Amino acid sequence: MNIPILSMIKKEFIEMKRTQIIKLLIIAPILQAIIFGYVATTDIKNVKTIICDEDNTSISRSLIDKFKNSEYFKVVSICYEDKLIDEYFRKNKAIIGLRIQKNFSKNVKKVEKVYIQLIADGTDSNQSLITLNRAIVIIQNFSNEVFKEKIEIMKKFIGDLPSLEVRERNWFNPELKSANMMVPGVIGLILMIVTLVITALAIVREKETGNIEQLIVTPITQIEIIIGKIVPYIIIGLLDIILITLMCILVFGIDMQGSFLLLVTLSLFMIMTNLGIGIFISTVSATQQQAMLTAIFFIFPNILLSGFLFPIKNMPEILQMLTYFIPMRYFMVIIRGIFLKGATFMELVPQVAALFIFGIIIFSFAIAKFKKTLS
Repeated sequence: MNIPILSMIKKEFIEMKRTQIIKLLIIAPILQAIIFGYVATTDIKNVKTIICDEDNTSISRSLIDKFKNSEYFKVVSICYEDKLIDEYFRKNKAIIGLRIQKNFSKNVKKVEKVYIQLIADGTDSNQSLITLNRAIVIIQNFSNEVFKEKIEIMKKFIGDLPSLEVRERNWFNPELKSANMMVPGVIGLILMIVTLVITALAIVREKETGNIEQLIVTPITQIEIIIGKIVPYIIIGLLDIILITLMCILVFGIDMQGSFLLLVTLSLFMIMTNLGIGIFISTVSATQQQAMLTAIFFIFPNILLSGFLFPIKNMPEILQMLTYFIPMRYFMVIIRGIFLKGATFMELVPQVAALFIFGIIIFSFAIAKFKKTLS
């Protein structure tokens, strides 16, 4: 690498140190990874539950104990009138309600139809659906225990009852922990925020202070200026990838099934894409505030349409087609594939190829635009 480019790179790092932004580039991603890592989860536990026990017998109390002993439910109140359920729901004191009607134990002993009412706060439909399913499992297990003796008696007369047994096996994420899916995705999110936003702001800041004009009158060529500008952010981006990946492994206990070196290498394609967008934003922004707003305009679609938060297959068809133009979509598949499935390069070729093409097009267009700005 020639002397002018090395001088430009050194100048960029000196500028980062002078403005204290280098500390922000290292510390902020770590803090963001910690926050996102603990917050970005769909696991639901300790759901506030109110139980209306109109039967108030040993059998009904036995069912209540099942909910008390579950990590998914937190019984906040046991009442004997159903009107209190409505009151707790309206005051946000409970999210799910269980109503055990009168004659519950009587009907159980007579082996008659037994009705139990589950009530959920539908404000958060996803949480309600998951919570109701878990409550149903508890009730079904309780039912099997209660009627076990009756079933054994029936077997003596009619023999073993035919049954269908389902054996579950979850590959790549045996415990179905949402953190195993969400936390690796945080790497892509933070990488985009750091490399895209900081690149755009740094170049626009130099335009505001007049440093760009001073560089233009020096003997350094345009391409040397561009290389000198982007190399420091590539190094910072790779450093952030390494630090955040280590945090995912050491802090959140997520085992990386694939190659760490492969993840870092393929991250270069995403960094190149982000830098291209950041440089483009700098060419169309006159102030840092304008650059920040424009960056947000690019970041939000990448978050919402990448599959990081919402499954792409659940989106309307027109949005599913739009996701093919979102670079983060491909990077999410790469990160999760390496982390959870131990994917190899050959298995990720379609995503790598798409990300490479996006990177080349976006980066080339941004550089051409930036060179025009320098001219």
